[in-house]
Amino acid sequence: MEKRGDIMTKNNRRKKYNISGKRYIRACLLIVTMLLIATAAGCSRKPSEEEIEPTKGVTEALTPEPTATPEPTATPEPTVTPEPTATPEPTVTPEPTKTQTQDPSGTAFISSGISGHVHFTGNTVELSEAGIGDTVRFGSYEQDNDTDNGAEDIEWLVLDKQDGKLLLISKDALDAKPYHEEYIDVTWETCTLRGWLNDTFYNTAFSTEEQERIVTTKVKNEDNLDYGTEGGNDTEDKIFLLSTEEVQGYFDFSMTAVDPARQTRVTAYAKAQGGFVDNSDGNIYSGNGWWWLRTPGYINKGAAYVAAHGIVSSNGISVSHFEYVIRPVFWLNLEP
Repeated sequence: MEKRGDIMTKNNRRKKYNISGKRYIRACLLIVTMLLIATAAGCSRKPSEEEIEPTKGVTEALTPEPTATPEPTATPEPTVTPEPTATPEPTVTPEPTKTQTQDPSGTAFISSGISGHVHFTGNTVELSEAGIGDTVRFGSYEQDNDTDNGAEDIEWLVLDKQDGKLLLISKDALDAKPYHEEYIDVTWETCTLRGWLNDTFYNTAFSTEEQERIVTTKVKNEDNLDYGTEGGNDTEDKIFLLSTEEVQGYFDFSMTAVDPARQTRVTAYAKAQGGFVDNSDGNIYSGNGWWWLRTPGYINKGAAYVAAHGIVSSNGISVSHFEYVIRPVFWLNLEP
């Protein structure tokens, strides 16, 4: 027989389990109901644009707009070639004036150097037959100081012969002029004697036809070898003077030698122009002159010269000294 206490305990358990089961069932019903409600709500809701077309934006981003075909470039109208400009009439180059000192070819002659010491023959020959040391006639200049009988033919000594050309120096001193009209520093390039030789003398002594045969020469103006005085720029001349080096090369090499070949007579006209003439009684140099060289002296206010007895002075004398005489020099074309 069960005890009363045991019976009471079983009854209590039943009550407890009954109550717990009811709670469990109610909880389950509540969960099912909520699920049903949620399902119904999901079915009745309208889909959004993004849910319907989830890839629309991506597709649009990846698919590029078709590239528009460019309009064809219009072909430019062909450039109209202008009518050819009429060629202007060539400018007529004026004939060179008589003071022109440039060679017609535009190229100055450059000597190949000094050929050597000259032995003068004393023979006067035609230009076409002339050799070194001969005497030729070319041009004319007043010499006897009698203008009534006109200018006299000029005699020239042949110092050199190169490339169909003769280097000529006047046999006598033809005129008297200062190297420069002022006592100032000058060179051959800037002295007034150079201007006179290439203008007044050139136009007086030679006809137009004769001038065409005189060569424009590249003249090298060396410094004074003894004193170092500046010789200045090289020049291009029709007519020029010898340098101290050229005098030594073509005549006696010794500058202090009494060289008869370097001695020169002074024409009556040159004497009348103020040219100094050695007139010492019994002097073998009587009638000789002192002639200019283009090389500067020991200073640029002086210029070298050759004395009456043929001695060369590199020391020089004042450029403004007016008594010294002139022996012009130039290269002549043998062919007219």
